[in-house]
Amino acid sequence: MFGFLKINQDAKRDEVQEEFVARVADAAQEFVQAAGSTGAVLDYTPSSVHALDEALEAAHVGTLPLTPMQTVGAAAYLYEVGRRAHGGLYEVCDDEDPVVLVCGEPGTEVCFGAIAKVERRIRYGSAEAIPPYFEQFLTALQAGEASIIR
Repeated sequence: MFGFLKINQDAKRDEVQEEFVARVADAAQEFVQAAGSTGAVLDYTPSSVHALDEALEAAHVGTLPLTPMQTVGAAAYLYEVGRRAHGGLYEVCDDEDPVVLVCGEPGTEVCFGAIAKVERRIRYGSAEAIPPYFEQFLTALQAGEASIIR
């Protein structure tokens, strides 16, 4: 997907994380370019999550055709909004969300999965809206309790 599993096993964790960040940011930028045709203002701020949701609605109704990689890029965009606002590390997870963003302090980490959520948003429409989902992530961070948002 982002090529994360092709890393050199001898690389240091910081180097690996830098590679994750670069690849996620590149995928997000590909989505931003694709979504530009909808007029969405995607500036990586938390308030832009609403514009992301509008672009995904366009994908849902078929006016914004996305390749599978651009769909992953939409999830990457959501990850980058969270990471740029709250820090965190990208971690390899499972088949539903091969990559997740983990934020918070040890013992109170919030694991945020976006890939499956974005796919559901495109498939099922507004019933899977992104802004309330992102708000769950923010609320979990503010509460300071370990949680998984999926």
